[in-house]
Amino acid sequence: MHAHERRATGGESASRTAPRGPERARTPASALSTHGPDALRTLQRAAGNAAVARALTPAPEGARGPQRLQRYAEGEAAHGFDKVSGQGGIAIRGRHEAYAGADMITAAAHSLDTQDQVPITLERGAAVQVGERTLYRVLPVYKDAARAAAAVRAAGRNPEGAGHEPVAGDSAAQRGDKRAAYLQSLTDPPEVRQLVALTRRIVTALQARAEPRSSTVDGLRSEAMKLAVATMGGGWVAARFPYPERTGREGLTDLAVIMPSLTADFLAGLPAVENQEAQVQELLITLPNDCKAAAAQLIGTPPAGGLSVRRDAPAVGENHFVDLTGAAADGWANHFAAVILRDGPDSLTYETAADRTSALQQGKSLGYFELYGRAGTDQSFDQVIGAKNQAYATRSAPTA
Repeated sequence: MHAHERRATGGESASRTAPRGPERARTPASALSTHGPDALRTLQRAAGNAAVARALTPAPEGARGPQRLQRYAEGEAAHGFDKVSGQGGIAIRGRHEAYAGADMITAAAHSLDTQDQVPITLERGAAVQVGERTLYRVLPVYKDAARAAAAVRAAGRNPEGAGHEPVAGDSAAQRGDKRAAYLQSLTDPPEVRQLVALTRRIVTALQARAEPRSSTVDGLRSEAMKLAVATMGGGWVAARFPYPERTGREGLTDLAVIMPSLTADFLAGLPAVENQEAQVQELLITLPNDCKAAAAQLIGTPPAGGLSVRRDAPAVGENHFVDLTGAAADGWANHFAAVILRDGPDSLTYETAADRTSALQQGKSLGYFELYGRAGTDQSFDQVIGAKNQAYATRSAPTA
């Protein structure tokens, strides 16, 4: 979370359930669904998970103004921008609004379109006038419906969610209908039915006369952990699932105790989820509460070394990366940010920042735009993320 960004309602107020400690990258639900019990046990033993988010408190009321990467022009504050690129071609407002010149958006979209591993492209939205310049809202969208559906499957989400994603060529009316359908889906999430059905199966197995097979207990535990990760996050799993794991009826009893608590906590968080998602006035891409998983969802795997490569000036379709291991005792392990536009030395990213106190694990409010300056300056990716890491560590440190 950046000091110059407006804070999304809901995420900060959630209670912290995981033990404090050095954060490590959370295994996304999509990975857990394909790696089996060993990956789940690794997650279970890791009491903290990546939490690169909401690191700085908001600026004092009245102190906000445009935080330019370089001096740009007079009068930007009248437009409410929080940052403007050094050459004036990109501006961001809050977390969820980014604007750029028409030619710049067209060029970036062309670059993304030529990279087959990248599932998204860019479209132009509403225009704003900035002095003599006309900037347009930057809208990340999937290249086609097939790519949207593939992203939903990879994230382990309900297949119906693909109908709530922005796709290239959607009209304004279609975007509005998709956003309305998405908000409506939050009032009756399919996860509730999944939780209830799994609880019934666990109780039925527990009440059976025959001693349960180890494979039955392991299978139900695996399902429960996957569903807990998808609904409440890795921190909840690490704090609530017992380790070492018990077998037989004792193992089923553990699950029968956990499931009502999981269901209750998920239901308790729904009002915050609905409120948080309602704050996003545009149809954005649903992203996970995990920065690396979000980068992979947006740009795939860059051919030149993958995601975990330091790049001083990543091109459109590549990403920023910094390893923060050991930088702060209660800080983050790393951070990834997908680059979708460039204006000279400045890069516009669309990214998420994992937060173990988040009210939701997949959402349209989780993605945000950020503007970084030239490497080696105080507005560079390393400097900005480094400062957030220190601030987050201070806020996360155990209190006496």
